[in-house]
Amino acid sequence: MAGSNGHAPNDEADIIPRDIRFGILGNATRHWYGGDIHKTLMADGLSIFLPEGERYFIRSLKHYASKLGDRELAEEINGYSVQEAYHTREHEDYNRAMASLGYDVEEMEKPVKAALGVTKNPLHRLAVTCAIEHLTATLSSVTLRRPEIFDGAAAPYRRLWMWHALEELEHKAVALDVLKAVTPNLAGWKRYLLRVSAMNATIVPFLFIFLRNTRLYAHTDGVKTGPRFWLRFLWVVAVAPGFWRRCFPLFLSYYLPGFDPKNSDDAELVRKGRAWLEQEMPPGSGPVPSGSAG
Repeated sequence: MAGSNGHAPNDEADIIPRDIRFGILGNATRHWYGGDIHKTLMADGLSIFLPEGERYFIRSLKHYASKLGDRELAEEINGYSVQEAYHTREHEDYNRAMASLGYDVEEMEKPVKAALGVTKNPLHRLAVTCAIEHLTATLSSVTLRRPEIFDGAAAPYRRLWMWHALEELEHKAVALDVLKAVTPNLAGWKRYLLRVSAMNATIVPFLFIFLRNTRLYAHTDGVKTGPRFWLRFLWVVAVAPGFWRRCFPLFLSYYLPGFDPKNSDDAELVRKGRAWLEQEMPPGSGPVPSGSAG
C-alpha cells in the first residue's frame, strides 16, 4: 500500500481515499483472469470506460460543491472526488497496460468520450452520474458479496478491482444525495423521470459500446467473434460466473419510485472489503512483483 490517507476506518459510512498503486502497467498480462479471454474482457472492457467516466463524475459533482449549504455533503463530495481521482490514475495505468499488449485502447475509448460529451446541462450531467454510479455500485456489491468470482485472477488485477469495489460502496449514495440537495423544489415525479431517463440514456449506449469494444478486443487476440464466441460470452455473463445475471435485480431497483441506494448488507460488505484489503495489501506493501499471480 503506497500510503493510505491515514484516516482510520472507524465508521462504515466513512469515505476513505486510499492512495494505492497496483503496478498494473508493470504486470501487463494477457488473459490475466484464469487464462479466459471472456472473463478477462469483462473486466478490461469496463476499465475502458473508467478514466474518462471518473473525470466526468468529478466535474459533475464539483460543479455543485460550492453551491450547497450542507457542509457535510460538500465534504463527502471532496472525499468522493479524491477517491475517483485515484481510480482514474490506476485505470489509466491499467489501460496503458492493455495498449502495451497490443489492444487499440485509443480506438475503444473514442465512443466513450463522444457519449459522455453529449450532455452539457449540469443537472443532466449530474443525473447521468447518478445512473452510472448505480451501475458501478451494483457491480461492486456483487464483487464484494462473491469475492470468489476473482479466483484464478492475477493478483494485481484482482486487488485493484476489489479496492475499486470497496470505495464505490463507500461513496455510492453521494451523487444521489447531491441530486436531491440541488433540486429541493422539483416535484418528486419530475425527479424520478429525470433519474430514470438518464439511466435509459446511459445503459443503451453503454451496452452498444461494450459489445463493439468486445469485438475489437477479441480480434486483437486473433479470436473470431462468431456464434461460438457469443454463446460463450452469454454463458459467462448469464450463467458462470454470471456477472450480469447477479447484477440484474440490483440494477432494476433503480427504477423503483422510492429507490434508496443503500442495501441492507452495505455496512457488512464495507467491513468485509476493508478487512480483505488490509490482509491482501497491509500498510507498507508495494505493487505486486512482476509475474506474480498471488
